[in-house]
Amino acid sequence: MSIWSGIVAAGVAIALAFGVVAQPLWEWKMDGPQQRETWTYSPFSAHQQVYNKTQSTNTSRFYPYDQLASSQPEMSAALAEFGTFFVLGLVAGFAGMVLSVLTVWKKLRGIFAGMAFVAACAAMLYVGFVIVLSIPNAASNDLPPFGSTRTQFYGQVGNTQQLLSTTPLAGWILVLGAGLSFAWASSDIWHIVPSRKLAPKKMDVTIKRIPSTATPPPPAAIVPSTPEPDIEEVFVIGSNGLLVKHMSRSLMSDKDRDVVGSMISAISSFVREAFTERDGEVHEVTLGDHRFVMCSDRGIVLAVLVSTGDTEDIVHRLRHLLAILGDRYGERLATWQGESLEGIEDELQVLWQPYHLPPPPAA
Repeated sequence: MSIWSGIVAAGVAIALAFGVVAQPLWEWKMDGPQQRETWTYSPFSAHQQVYNKTQSTNTSRFYPYDQLASSQPEMSAALAEFGTFFVLGLVAGFAGMVLSVLTVWKKLRGIFAGMAFVAACAAMLYVGFVIVLSIPNAASNDLPPFGSTRTQFYGQVGNTQQLLSTTPLAGWILVLGAGLSFAWASSDIWHIVPSRKLAPKKMDVTIKRIPSTATPPPPAAIVPSTPEPDIEEVFVIGSNGLLVKHMSRSLMSDKDRDVVGSMISAISSFVREAFTERDGEVHEVTLGDHRFVMCSDRGIVLAVLVSTGDTEDIVHRLRHLLAILGDRYGERLATWQGESLEGIEDELQVLWQPYHLPPPPAA
């Protein structure tokens, strides 16, 4: 929690408090055969509404509580007390907001704003709960009773002729919400203490020069790293000499396709001659500016076209990939006749990904 969350909570509480001013707190309604009389009590005024059922007329009046004191003295006293403490709580909330801003700006202790919010919380919760106890007794004495039944803060009683209902309204709920929000704001702010900048301590530093007694060792020679091989094309050739799969690193034009077609024919011819019964051997063939590195296993030949780089680094990749292809497609590659091999593109794609040999085992 931080002071900003406390300020936000206080702002919510003040907004709820302003909502209380515009909302009624409690309603008393007597519904009879001839008329329906309704009294709605707000923080600073009361509203009477009488609906005549026989004439279908509606009469509405507003009474400030000082004018209502002659006819409803106890209700006026209870609601006037509510208004007094409500205003005090709202003033304390505004004071807490000002002190919260000063806490951020002037580095005041948060206890001042926290105490203001505590006062606002106490005032709001007090008026919210006190009317629950005071209004039923005041209404029973000031408003028309229903037989010998005393008026409840919330309830309904009636018979076939009359119905008396009492209901707490939105204003009472907003008062409790404002009180709880002020409590939240206080819990976030009251413990804040401004931080003090500590002055750095002066330290005496003595620098002593130590003469060198030995010459430093010569720097280690930097061994230039071999360039990473650049693979352009990949070919998979079955044991029957047919091209099973061809993948290229980039899109090819029609001219490139003709060149690759010639390459495939040359590779297929070489495969039939070079890999007759010698699995596991690796051959490198140069055709003009192109270098082919080929490896065979169980009659399957994997060939790659390399443009730059050291081709010795590709041998481990080719043997590893051939073992994977043999395990996954062994029988189908041996008797391949043009059918689709699902997933083979993903297996060949690893040749364009970084490859690192595992370190040799410790002696």
